Formats: sequence, structure tokens, C-alpha cells
Amino acid sequence: MRSILVLLEDIVRLEFGPGELASVRAVASAHVSDAVSGTGSAVRVTAFVRALCQVRRRPLPEVYAFVGLKLAQSVVTDFPMVTRDRQSTRLVLLQINQLAPAVLDALVPGVEVPAFDVELIDAESVRVSFTGTPEMASLLEGAVRGLGQHFGERVEPTRASPPSYAPNRRLIDIKITPDRRTEDAPSPTGVDRRKFFSF
Repeated sequence: MRSILVLLEDIVRLEFGPGELASVRAVASAHVSDAVSGTGSAVRVTAFVRALCQVRRRPLPEVYAFVGLKLAQSVVTDFPMVTRDRQSTRLVLLQINQLAPAVLDALVPGVEVPAFDVELIDAESVRVSFTGTPEMASLLEGAVRGLGQHFGERVEPTRASPPSYAPNRRLIDIKITPDRRTEDAPSPTGVDRRKFFSF
């Protein structure tokens, strides 16, 4: 099993080339050196994603969503138990509290895994909520798009406003439908790499 940093480096190398990877590594190293909370896996991952944001000059939420999208493809490969006996993004989400700890602990040892609440809204939509950072919400939005791509589904996450009594509560409404669009339609992941990062 590949480590999270190896996966992230592979994403950057494949998407943007070895030159960009070298730049991101250099900036990430500086971020880690400046960190006051240690050099654990979580710190290095955060530094790498922030470095990617800085090098590519894109908003941080957009970069986290992109990373989530790309990581989902690797997770499906490296952790087959995520999709085994589950034929849709909805079924994975309904069991996220059983699946997420095993995956995240293997990828980022020691990371705090939030408790997710999953609520069925209607025949096509679920609401996932948890207490955490906006970056984690963006990462989840990208990841569910990646899962949708794996299952041949169109996944549309929409951020809902948190309740006033819990401002750190993240609410994401996720609509999941079969993807019947033609090849001429926009990407089923919702992320066009040409638009995501300008060259």
C-alpha cells in the first residue's frame, strides 16, 4: 500500500509533470519547516496540499476538492473493501463511519476521523454532515465525485449552511444519479482539468 504522500506526489507528477512536482516539494518542505505543531503525516499532507495551491495559484477549497477526486481513484484501487459488495456511491456513504477510519488511519496515521451523520433526503440524495474544517468538506466533495466516476454515476455535492448553534458543522447534500450523458458532455467528475488549473 502506498503512503498518502506517495499518492499525492503521483497525482502531481501525472497531472502536471516532474517539474511541477519538484516545485511543490520545495514549497511543501518550507511549510513543514515553518510548522509549529510537528512533522507528522497530517502536517506533511497539509503542507503538500497548500504548496500545490501556492504553486498552481488556485483557491485552497478547489485544490482540496481536486485532491479528493484524484485520491478516490487510488483508494478504490488500494482499498478494495471500500467498493466490495457496494454498487453505488450511496451505499459507500451509508457505511462511511465503518469505512473512513480504516482508510484514513492507513493513509494518515494518527489523523482524527470525524463522526459522520448520513441522512437520506430522497430517492436520489443524501446529506452527509460532520464537525470539521472547510478543507475536509472540500476533500469529501471531491472524493464523492471520484466515487461517482468509479460507479458510472453523476454526483453533485452542494454545501448547505450550518446551523447557527454549530458553525463548525459541515452539511453536504449529495445528489447521485446514473450518468447517461454523451462523451461530448462535461466531465462526469465535474472537474475539467483544463479549467481547474490554468497553464
